[in-house]
Amino acid sequence: MKVRIDRAELLTELVPMQGVVERKSTIPVLSHLLLRTKGGKLHIAATDLEVSLTSWCESEVSEEGAVAVQARKFLEIVRAMVVDEIELTGDEANALRIEGGRSRFKIRGLSAEDFPTLPEVETSDGAELPYADFKQMIGKVLFAVSAEESRFQLNGALLKCKGGALEMVATDGHRLALVENVLDGTEEADGVLVPRKALQELLRFEGGETVNFSRGEHHLSFQVGRRELICRILEGSFPDYEKVISKDNDRIAVFDRKELTAVVNRVALLTGDRARAIRLLFQEGQLVLSAANPDLGEAVEELECEFTGEDLELGINPDYLGHFLSAVETEKVNLAVKDENSQCIGSPVDGPEARYLCVIMPMRL
Repeated sequence: MKVRIDRAELLTELVPMQGVVERKSTIPVLSHLLLRTKGGKLHIAATDLEVSLTSWCESEVSEEGAVAVQARKFLEIVRAMVVDEIELTGDEANALRIEGGRSRFKIRGLSAEDFPTLPEVETSDGAELPYADFKQMIGKVLFAVSAEESRFQLNGALLKCKGGALEMVATDGHRLALVENVLDGTEEADGVLVPRKALQELLRFEGGETVNFSRGEHHLSFQVGRRELICRILEGSFPDYEKVISKDNDRIAVFDRKELTAVVNRVALLTGDRARAIRLLFQEGQLVLSAANPDLGEAVEELECEFTGEDLELGINPDYLGHFLSAVETEKVNLAVKDENSQCIGSPVDGPEARYLCVIMPMRL
């Protein structure tokens, strides 16, 4: 293999690959990238056997070939070089020479034949929407994806095409986040579970006007510009989330989002590492937030809001409320409550989405 390539273009495609490669795996090749020349392009691939990412760069190919190189070290070398173009040359011993200007590097690699076969998604069924909108949807639910491996069916978000809309929902059992955006031309289809890591990597992408996603028998494909991310579909049954969302939380408080965020963060300073709970006391025209910890002390702060009705008090995890407030983009937010034993439902006031809400279960105080 011998190829000349623009360093900046190569660097742009190498950076997203780092999140996919498996650094702690007992299989050495999973910490490597596959470099392969074909049709005047340098194709790059990374995989951890569950998620794979492929991309390419325009290049001048003098000799075709392929090699697997250590992902992190290859990126460090390319990033450290200070030239416009670099030349990559592979040899029969699976070593790769990296040359540019006065710099010369040679790193040992592995045979391209040792690199896992990458999955392909061949289907005519798919959908397309602006990538910026899709990225915002991920950011509005990712915080609610469960990190507990024992609850594997909750280790991802449910992606579902509805009539004229695309819906994404995630839950960890303590909270639930749901976002829905208008998507013309979509028909009702069964939902599919997208793993957390795939969502995290899609969120890190830069550029790309649209995302095309399609479903195969066992895999999902997300095409963003020249990059294609393919992930294995999570097995398991996602909860019937519509039944979880309360329909009779009729006591609504309206807040300035930035003010509420700041007060929650301040009061949470006096909560312990284990008992992460603050008290919310809804009163006529105001919310009183407080926290008490026998080892640390107490915190109390009042915040003006639009609320009418009898006093209501409930405990809530400030991190859960903070994650929701960070994901919302509107100036005003609603908190809908019913009683001290019922869920708190947060939503934006006149948000751009067709529907967005976050359900947070109360805590005992």
